[in-house]
Amino acid sequence: MYFKQAKDGENEWWMYLVTVLLLLFGYGVGQLPLLWVQSYAIENRSDIGTAEVDRFAQTLDFSILHIDNNLGILLMFTIFIGATLFFLLAVKFIHKKSLKGLITHNYRINWTKVFFGLVVWLALLSIFELILYFVSPETYYLKANWDKVFILLLICIIVLPIQTTLEELFFRSYVMKGIGLIARSKWIPLIITSILFGLVHSSNPEISKYGIVPMQLYYISAGLLLGVITIMDDGLELAIGVHAATNIYGALFVCYDGSVLQTDSIWHVTDINAWVMAVIFIVSGIIFLLLSKKIFDWAAWSKLTEKIKK
Repeated sequence: MYFKQAKDGENEWWMYLVTVLLLLFGYGVGQLPLLWVQSYAIENRSDIGTAEVDRFAQTLDFSILHIDNNLGILLMFTIFIGATLFFLLAVKFIHKKSLKGLITHNYRINWTKVFFGLVVWLALLSIFELILYFVSPETYYLKANWDKVFILLLICIIVLPIQTTLEELFFRSYVMKGIGLIARSKWIPLIITSILFGLVHSSNPEISKYGIVPMQLYYISAGLLLGVITIMDDGLELAIGVHAATNIYGALFVCYDGSVLQTDSIWHVTDINAWVMAVIFIVSGIIFLLLSKKIFDWAAWSKLTEKIKK
């Protein structure tokens, strides 16, 4: 049913190209406030030179430019407001598709599933983080400035989900369904979108700090997990919750050196093993899939190998 929704509306090839271009244009528009704040900081501080600018470009650590971390992270997430707006306008008025149809074929969005994905995934991340803490407590330190944490919490609740939801709407709905129009196997759109998901994160600071292979294993595994969840559940709600939980956890609870999200989090980790992080993500994903299959009474796993009905 999920892939059959791709037939709704208009689906000329040029519409997909125009939609992607509009999304990129919206992304560029959304960057303007961030670029202005960066330029203002660079021009008005004598202690910021080329070296500091280069280091900021590599790490996205706003403290290098003496910009409050909460302001910096807010501006980073605000970028996606413009991208989301232009993307949704293109889907609505160029493709003439239902915006709700990007998420579900049901009468209404199942918010219970969104919150299930959010809460259960946060719980799994916390359990494995606790195990890592007991293994290497020396790498953790309590960073919390509770006034800043409260502001960060508001950003994570109000603004951050715009970014994660846009990525789910684009990769796991728009692109995956679009490829499904010409593919016969569900594995083709699933694998292609997972690889694309990894590629768009290839400029993140984690790649250069911890290595392309383990970090791409992490990102592509994340794309596969979110795609499998979407296909098995015939909807995007669970994936939206899981993706939001992943970024909220990394921004609010435990930030680590080299992360693209350098925030005033509660805890900070000075060193991570990227291979261990990737393995933990995969194990957590398997547990989540098994729980979801049981709770939501999914069909057999063979659903993933079924042909796409034209």
